[in-house]
Amino acid sequence: MAVAVFVAGLAAGAASAQTTTPGAGGPFRSGQGSVSVEALLMWFKASPTPAPVITDGLYGQPGTSVLLGGGTLDTNPNPGFRITGSYALDSRWGVEAVGFYVPSRSTSRSVSSNGTLESTDLLLPFFDVTQNRENVSEISFSPFWAGTAQETLTNNLGGGELNATWALSAQGPWRIDLLGGFRYLQLREKYTITTTSPNIPPFPEDIWNTTDQFDATNRFYGLQLGVRANYDQGPWVASGFAKLALGTMQQSVSISGSLETNDFNDFGAAQSFPSGYFALPTNSGTHKQNEFAAVPEVGLSLGYRITPAATLYVGYSFLYASNVVRPAAQVNRNINPTYSVAYGGNPPAQPAGAAQPTFSFNTTDFWAQSLTLGLAYRF
Repeated sequence: MAVAVFVAGLAAGAASAQTTTPGAGGPFRSGQGSVSVEALLMWFKASPTPAPVITDGLYGQPGTSVLLGGGTLDTNPNPGFRITGSYALDSRWGVEAVGFYVPSRSTSRSVSSNGTLESTDLLLPFFDVTQNRENVSEISFSPFWAGTAQETLTNNLGGGELNATWALSAQGPWRIDLLGGFRYLQLREKYTITTTSPNIPPFPEDIWNTTDQFDATNRFYGLQLGVRANYDQGPWVASGFAKLALGTMQQSVSISGSLETNDFNDFGAAQSFPSGYFALPTNSGTHKQNEFAAVPEVGLSLGYRITPAATLYVGYSFLYASNVVRPAAQVNRNINPTYSVAYGGNPPAQPAGAAQPTFSFNTTDFWAQSLTLGLAYRF
């Protein structure tokens, strides 16, 4: 959207300073440059969290409620910025570069129980492949230990474009530009599940903390074509654009888990063990694949020329990306509890039976809507 709005603003500013040459495609002369800076406010498609993390009973049974997980998480709205620069090679041809970044933001949900007799036990549900049925691990268990569980989503988004532009002949206040070039997009997200299960008096004070982390990175590289239309009438300018990039989505998912406890050494110094509740040796590590993807984008804007060279504008855009991996969607509930000490066994873990959970890519789509406030300047 920065490119479309920016060019519209430049056309408006230049119109009062020079005369359009018939058939030249607009009022821009070779050697002219421009820059625009925008503040963004983006709303991302919520990240699905399909696996139930905490329940108050056996999952799937009547009367059982999901207390954590089994829904979606989002960090909306997400502030960011975009910078665009362009240069006119002649009256028709130009080049432009665009870069934007939405810094990392986090959101979390949690549930806790003090472990007293009247409290609700917090249960972590999983499908036990060793028994072929639903099972639970007690995060809190009255009146022996309390418990807390939290799920956290962290994400950031960035990207860039490098395009060549070609202007059709101007028709009155209208100017149409065709563009083509390269587009890059990166979406990084992290989904973390943490639990604590300390003893309550009169039992000895202890440490029992788990972490399950799922990191997902999507990097898109593609070729892009697009069109934009600019309308300049008086001090007001308007612009709209449509782009489509086709290319490769490089997907990467990293999974890790850990248990920190002093329950196995007479409550001495905390020890660390690999694997949590959902991140076990059978699915941990980094997994990569490449998929074909499409990244279209459309936008509209309205600007006001505050000087012959400067334009202030507001706008809206919608960006879509196919074939992305979202981190929480990579959680596999099919668990062999013998592969992790977190399920209550004494170290070291003694694996027996099917190697579960396994990993497989679960892909979906992603979109981002943005509102923009920007300033474009021609020099």
